[in-house]
Amino acid sequence: MRTLFVFVATVVSGLALTAAAQAGCMATVGLSSLPKANLAAGQPWNVTIRVLQHGRTPMPDAKPEVRIRNSAGKLFVFKARRTDTIGSYRARVVFPKAGRYRLGVYDGFPYKDCARVHTFKSVLIAAV
Repeated sequence: MRTLFVFVATVVSGLALTAAAQAGCMATVGLSSLPKANLAAGQPWNVTIRVLQHGRTPMPDAKPEVRIRNSAGKLFVFKARRTDTIGSYRARVVFPKAGRYRLGVYDGFPYKDCARVHTFKSVLIAAV
């Protein structure tokens, strides 16, 4: 009987710890700007990404990246680098060709199971 009690207690405490870890498993992402309407292919779009846990606390250990996908479905990834401001990261994005691109930002949450891609409206990039 005692062994069964210890087993059940261990399982319950393990589930409680998992639930506590998952409770902090959410981030929001904000962008300093979207690409300008007249941005041409090959021109850089420099953007600051703000990653906040629960939409409040700046995340110093995130690893965000900007992800763009062209109309053919090809994915391009641009890693962001930390800035001097905690929770802020900077990326330099270059759209390779003119056309419509879907825009997303992977928040880079430190726990892979918690990380996700945040989507934004698609952008139209002009020809050079």
